[in-house]
Amino acid sequence: FRPADRHCSGKREMKIVVNALSARRGGIVTYTRNLMQTFRNRNVDAVFALPVDSEIPDEIPTIRFPVTGMSPLSRAVWEQILWRRVVKRQKPDILYSSANFGLIASPVPQVLLVREGGLFDPFYLTNVAPSLGVGALFERVLRRKLILASARSSDMILTPTNAMSELLANWTREISEKLDTNLYGTLLDHFHRGAEHRPWKKDGVIRLLTVSAYYAHKQPGLVAEAVRILNEQGVPAHLSLTLDLDQMEKTRGSAKDIFLIQKGVERGQVTLLGQVKYDDLPELYANHDVFVSASISETFGHPMIEAMASNTLIVAADTPVHREVCMDAAAYFGSLSEQSLVETLTDLDRNEDRRDEMRKLGQTYSVEQYGWDRHVDRLLGHFEDLLDSKK
Repeated sequence: FRPADRHCSGKREMKIVVNALSARRGGIVTYTRNLMQTFRNRNVDAVFALPVDSEIPDEIPTIRFPVTGMSPLSRAVWEQILWRRVVKRQKPDILYSSANFGLIASPVPQVLLVREGGLFDPFYLTNVAPSLGVGALFERVLRRKLILASARSSDMILTPTNAMSELLANWTREISEKLDTNLYGTLLDHFHRGAEHRPWKKDGVIRLLTVSAYYAHKQPGLVAEAVRILNEQGVPAHLSLTLDLDQMEKTRGSAKDIFLIQKGVERGQVTLLGQVKYDDLPELYANHDVFVSASISETFGHPMIEAMASNTLIVAADTPVHREVCMDAAAYFGSLSEQSLVETLTDLDRNEDRRDEMRKLGQTYSVEQYGWDRHVDRLLGHFEDLLDSKK
């Protein structure tokens, strides 16, 4: 199933308030920034709510709140009481809660975007959640209850993939009729205009890249271990990560990844780039042979689309979301096995025809499925459908 294209200009008169209070790092930052720019270009009447420490510039009207340091419980209380008052004062036609949590009994029609799969994914809950400690258990249960309550209270629920919709529906079937999928997209021209892509192993080294903020389910240490094994087997390889150790050390469940990555740095096989500016990403992709997503719990995975558009090969953990998003444009490996990743990369190294086929498919899928304007067209179409249903 793929969502039908809806080409909506956004010309209908409506005011939108976007709750992007979680837009601090990762894919939600990219998503929010791109949405702000597009709404500005289309003259959509919208106000964005952001955390005060968000790096997103004020492209269009914003209101900022000091929510980052709040505990999960305090944040929930604040949103249901004080944020509700802000929404009432704004008097929007639509409240778009773009990061999992919405108002219970919203005073205006509400569209909820659920983008946190781990809380609902049995594989994540079995293989990652225990490493986060007992303290994370309470937070996880609270977040899941709030997301489900938000979903039940929303007029419409969107997810970025069908796999995410299925996970969510498995926890509460009563919301199934309100669920829909709206595939994300990316700014294709931004990545198509990148530097000329390097030939495979131009310098004799397979250059791997992972673009991501750090969370335990991203498994960068597994990729570093695969690089170690490749080098020991006589296949020169190097890994670049858009991470820094300070951020990792502040994140639960990072001890193993930090250890493996530090060892890789000491061997000269891993480079930590830190956060890379969005404008610099096309050149970064172009200078690497393979983008690796070892994450075992994604709701979509923006960097995979960026890699497709940049003509960079993709190797991904074998998960339903990765399969849905990349289809035949990626090679897959056993989600928890560095040896499986090594074998997948080795097979790619030996098979030029497969590499050429994957690049062509990636370019085709990025254009046909993942243009950013297609996502926004569908989103505005959903808003219009909801308002029409309220007449």
